[in-house]
Amino acid sequence: MAAMTTANGQHRRAELAAFLRSRRERITPEQAGLPPGSRRRTPGLRREEVAQLSGVGVTWYTWLEQGRDISASSQVIDALARALLLTGDQHRHLRELAGLPSPEPAAPPADMLPRLQRLVDAAAPSPASVYDEHFDYLAWNQPYAQVRHDPGTLPASRRNMLWMMFTDPANRARMVRWEPAARAVLSKFRAAAGRRHGDPRFAELTEALT
Repeated sequence: MAAMTTANGQHRRAELAAFLRSRRERITPEQAGLPPGSRRRTPGLRREEVAQLSGVGVTWYTWLEQGRDISASSQVIDALARALLLTGDQHRHLRELAGLPSPEPAAPPADMLPRLQRLVDAAAPSPASVYDEHFDYLAWNQPYAQVRHDPGTLPASRRNMLWMMFTDPANRARMVRWEPAARAVLSKFRAAAGRRHGDPRFAELTEALT
């Protein structure tokens, strides 16, 4: 069993090293917000640049790409995911290769949701809802659920205004001016994603909707 565990660990480290190298080689300096290099022998970013962008040591990052037996904290792995512009699925895969649990979406403070719910309930009989910076629903009242759609019927990862706007035919049929509303929501989503470049939630939603 010990030999099998060791072999599994070596295989996982090798996969982690290969994954980091492949993602690093796919990113241009311009995409990472760096000035383009005058002469580059290999495509993509240099190891030193990834280390700089993620705030880790060059030697330590080099060891990761070499598949050495070192451990990485969730903070470091998440920083690498941001530096390498990983999508949500790629971020989860990176954490899995590093032996870490999948990243959990940021949740609002526990006492905020009841207050938001009281706020939207007080707006009845007018439809009302509250969503976060990713356009994920936080609270909605009964008129909103009846007039638009009940976000509570969707999986937690899909309780999102953009997802509902573009994937729910019933919601679309209820809206007299669906197209201009959809364009407006999409424009706001693009602007928000642009301000949070590399945010795994925006990346995951964009990939899923595409």
